[in-house]
Amino acid sequence: MIVGTVIMIAAAVATGITFHFITKTMQNIEPEEVFDYDRHYAFVAEDSQSDLWQEVFRSANEQAKEYNIYLEDLSTALGRDYSARDLLRIAVNSGMDGIVYSGGADKKVSDLIDKAADAGIGVVVLQNDVETSKRQCYVGLNYYELGQMYAIQIEKLIDPENMAETSIDILVDGDMSEGASNLIVMAIEDYLREQSGEDQEQILPEIVVTRIEAEDIFSAEERIRNIFLEKEDLPDIMLCVNSVYTRCAYQAVVDYNLVGQIQIIGYFANDTIIDAVDKQVIFSTISVDTEEMGKSCIQALYEYNNMGYTNSYLPVGIEVVDQAKAKRIMEEKSEEGDNR
Repeated sequence: MIVGTVIMIAAAVATGITFHFITKTMQNIEPEEVFDYDRHYAFVAEDSQSDLWQEVFRSANEQAKEYNIYLEDLSTALGRDYSARDLLRIAVNSGMDGIVYSGGADKKVSDLIDKAADAGIGVVVLQNDVETSKRQCYVGLNYYELGQMYAIQIEKLIDPENMAETSIDILVDGDMSEGASNLIVMAIEDYLREQSGEDQEQILPEIVVTRIEAEDIFSAEERIRNIFLEKEDLPDIMLCVNSVYTRCAYQAVVDYNLVGQIQIIGYFANDTIIDAVDKQVIFSTISVDTEEMGKSCIQALYEYNNMGYTNSYLPVGIEVVDQAKAKRIMEEKSEEGDNR
């Protein structure tokens, strides 16, 4: 009995000390700041963790905060991997006030966007337009303009006398519509034909569009590596209409010792791509104004929520980053780092 009494007293003392410690600790913790937002938007993008979509989300989030809107990246909020289509379905069923979407453009996606529109949820589509849907706005590139910019770079790489012997492979996302890829090819051919002053089909280079059907970065990398392994005649020029494909093609050219034999014209301009352009592993790249894209999609949704309508198309600026510009960008970043 004495031993039991001692144990009980010790347990009571220990409990008291622990409770006192926890109470003091809780008193020192500042209460978490709670924000009351006017609206809740969802951000849904295929491969949302890529540099391109991280920059777009960052810009969109800054714009959303100015409007007192909470923008949620569903790919990171749910704690597991979902396809963009599944995330879109979750966003629609959750009754969000607005949705920013970039991903596949098939019938199922179109039906989900229509369901959102019928429920009064605004949907803005980025990059790959879902033309058959009731989406409120498309924020993205003018693909004919993109093709013209690619053509200007192609002209610098090929000999006009041997243009017909030049082969070009355009790597596009499997979700890109056939109309968009056709516009790129048409723009390239129109520009080169105009520069040659002739209207003869045989003077144009051979242009092939290769669709990369990939679920993630790893499968995209494997698919692009297979192009280098399986093709007997590799293209002279490779156009990458995707930031991930640009990096994968660049890495494959280096790994297979084909630098200089295959010229790459890329898409997007992160640190890796800019460094590759400076070293001329990538000839040049098309830089997308991610800040403009991010702000525009939120502005379009905000306008739709407040006025009931918005512009159906908002273009995004693009520019060429060649070796000279890449060098300037790297020097500016180096100076900024030194100043810090």
